[in-house]
Amino acid sequence: MGKDHRYAYLGMPFFFHPEVMPVRKAIAGRTEKTVTKAAERFGWESYETSWEKLIERKGIDLIDIAIPNYTHKEIAIAVAKVGKNVLCEKPDYKSQ
Repeated sequence: MGKDHRYAYLGMPFFFHPEVMPVRKAIAGRTEKTVTKAAERFGWESYETSWEKLIERKGIDLIDIAIPNYTHKEIAIAVAKVGKNVLCEKPDYKSQ
């Protein structure tokens, strides 16, 4: 899903005229080896191995949650609590 979101951000200017364009500041992943490869391959400026650390970083205004649905709720709530914007498709409301 992360790849699809990346392509959508890159294609925005072809379909819309946004006032601002997203910048790929950081990507989070569970293991350093795989997240490093993803950051390099897909053009992210940096990475974290903890989403908790990522959402606390200065200079990041939007968190795009592109991981399995059952994890969305916890992360989306945490992002909102630190005052950042959340992009989350198909949030999992079943666990409420």
